[in-house]
Amino acid sequence: MRLESDRVLVVSLPGPRKLSVEPDGRKGPLLLFANPPEVDPPKPETPGVIYFGPGIHRPGRIEVASHQTLYLAAGAIVKGGVWAQGENIRITGYGILDGSGYEWRKGPTPHVISIRGTNVDVSGLTIRGASHWTIVPRDSRHVTIRGVKLCGSRVQNDDGINPCNSQDVRITDCFIRSDDDCVALKGLEFSAPNSNVERITVEDSILWCDRARIFLLGHESRAPFMRGITLRNLDILHFTMTPFLFEPGEEMRLEDVTVENVRLHGAGQAELIRLRPVVNQYMRNQVPGHVRNIRFRNVNLTGTPGRYRVHLSGADATHAVRDVTFENVVVLGEPLTAGYRLERLRR
Repeated sequence: MRLESDRVLVVSLPGPRKLSVEPDGRKGPLLLFANPPEVDPPKPETPGVIYFGPGIHRPGRIEVASHQTLYLAAGAIVKGGVWAQGENIRITGYGILDGSGYEWRKGPTPHVISIRGTNVDVSGLTIRGASHWTIVPRDSRHVTIRGVKLCGSRVQNDDGINPCNSQDVRITDCFIRSDDDCVALKGLEFSAPNSNVERITVEDSILWCDRARIFLLGHESRAPFMRGITLRNLDILHFTMTPFLFEPGEEMRLEDVTVENVRLHGAGQAELIRLRPVVNQYMRNQVPGHVRNIRFRNVNLTGTPGRYRVHLSGADATHAVRDVTFENVVVLGEPLTAGYRLERLRR
């Protein structure tokens, strides 16, 4: 990347990249997404393929069923929302799925992409201007979200990706910019035999939240367990509220969470991590949850000086925070230790 003048920036990329160029700061970014070449894209006439070619399309609600593929070709701008229900479903292509024409919470589907299924793959798309939560696998199994670019922050409640009551969800090589939480795991009440949130991985991705949290685990969660969570190799460009907020309630057990190889740029925020069972307005059963076996490893925060507190507190002797480890967590060049935190909080 080379700045030739005040108005000319020369960018040379060795391969696929996701870049945010911010000459005027975070409020006026130029987002550049260099995708890898497509391999064997679907043809319009292929059975089981819902195909949108280059151009502007206004289908509204798009329903995708078992063994179907929804394909948005490069150059396609599709104004609508997707309801995917069934098994062996693909939603793919380098086109744009655009929700910016809908008022807050008034899109054609509950979310820009609503998923209820097994073996669902979402890849390649750029999603612009969500009117509510953006991608939501609910009561789903074996979901992969790969190489997706979410360009949100148009309205409130535009969470990026929210796996709800789902297992074996992998979010990889994505870019997420949202006003509300980038990734929120929820155990909303429903009638499926397994309501747990389990084996969720977020990796190799770039995250940016303008108002809320990067990761929110535990709110609105009546599932028995939220466990087996891995958050690794992540770049957090911008955040406002606590980026790692783990606050289970309603007796849910939040356990076995690994956060590793994460790089954050801070702007002087008050808090970095909060692990705390709580009772809040989203809960039907007004009791806290449980936190145990949480690992933070190789986390590095750079940027503007600030407090960047680490807050661990149980609700009571029963609803506690247990077995939390920090390994090579560095804040503004200084390693995280109990004494260091206490010293900073006294200042």
